[in-house]
Amino acid sequence: MRIKWFAAPLALALLLGACGSGDDNDGADASPDTDTEGADGDDGAAADGDADPVTLSMWVFNGMGFDDMVARYQEENSHVTIEMQQTEYSDHHDAMINALAAGGGPDIAAIEVGFINDMAEQAQVWTNLYDLGARDVEDRYLDWKIEQARSVDGEALIGLPTDIGGMAIAYRHDLFEEAGMPFERDEVSAAWVDSWEDYLAFGEEYTANSGRAFYDNEELLWNAVVNQSPDTFYDDQGNPIFDESEQVQYAWDVVNQAIDADIGADIAAWSEEWNAGMSNGDFAVLTAPAWMMGYIQDNAPDQAGNWDIAEVPEAGGNWGGSHLGIPAASENAEEAYAFIEWLLNEEQQLEAFRENGNFPSIPTLFDTPEIQEFANPYFNDAPVGPIYADNAERVIAQNTGPNFNSISTEFQDALGRVNDGVESPDEAWNSAITEINNILG
Repeated sequence: MRIKWFAAPLALALLLGACGSGDDNDGADASPDTDTEGADGDDGAAADGDADPVTLSMWVFNGMGFDDMVARYQEENSHVTIEMQQTEYSDHHDAMINALAAGGGPDIAAIEVGFINDMAEQAQVWTNLYDLGARDVEDRYLDWKIEQARSVDGEALIGLPTDIGGMAIAYRHDLFEEAGMPFERDEVSAAWVDSWEDYLAFGEEYTANSGRAFYDNEELLWNAVVNQSPDTFYDDQGNPIFDESEQVQYAWDVVNQAIDADIGADIAAWSEEWNAGMSNGDFAVLTAPAWMMGYIQDNAPDQAGNWDIAEVPEAGGNWGGSHLGIPAASENAEEAYAFIEWLLNEEQQLEAFRENGNFPSIPTLFDTPEIQEFANPYFNDAPVGPIYADNAERVIAQNTGPNFNSISTEFQDALGRVNDGVESPDEAWNSAITEINNILG
């Protein structure tokens, strides 16, 4: 079964349209203006003292890795209870969109990058974090991550950045060695870093030598290539360019070359079979934005030391990264803001990277010893700190635009039809363009 990764954005306009879109930001007005004078020191945690007990509901998707930090915050702030709901990526965003459309929602919600533009265009259903003191901390973060979460008029900020998804390639160095291929990290990077053509040639040789599939599925290969340019589905003015973008056409051609080479495992991403494949060698490489490291570790604990990290072909690119926002319906906006400001400060972002691989959205951390000297023992002691830091320095923010995920899904589904022999590449391209135009109206 081919998984639909991004179903929620298709209904976004209809769902959030019910919330109204007047000229004033009624949602922001629902949260009191404050200068966060109740914050406890630099970490933003509310001082206990005589503070009234408060329970914060927090909705996140699996793999964000906040569990330990949530527990510590509650220990240090005994008046705060945080009830964290963790669900699968699509389920989380579906539930969040439906709750917002009904005028509700949790106190804190995670918004993945593919949804942030749609949400920012409906800023009235979110608390304006500028009213809670975010102007004092926004310079802490990458400019482009803050810009993603600003309303169209620039007057509201709907979320603080959690992480970014700088890219690399995770690979099974033990399988490469068994196949007689280069397997040392520097050798592997050198073999394919110059071009995706070299990457596919390496994969063809690996498959010929081993009889095994090289990569997992066409969807993740598509994401790796298409996300290496800011100009994919929209230009910097918000105009759709998906049918004429050079990067989109290039990514389409690369994936079709891979399909022709017959070196893929055809295992749907996020499926149980895909998770198991990380352990049993069904594929030897994975597109690995920083956050993918934690996912691999969770699903293949028995392969510690066999997975490694190499550079991504043609360098740069960003896939993923999220924000935490406060829906306008929250009655605990000040406490919620104090928590997310603490959770997303330098100390906690470094911890999230060390423990889960979530790469910081705070650029002053990139050159620190904590990043530059960090190696991950699971990934054969790969120097993942400098690898992802170097990639992060090359990232140019994508022009996400509304329906970004829906557009990508249509291209992924079209590539699936090519892989399944249902359509030729030209037929699939044309049908994808038709479907996208229908979505955009």
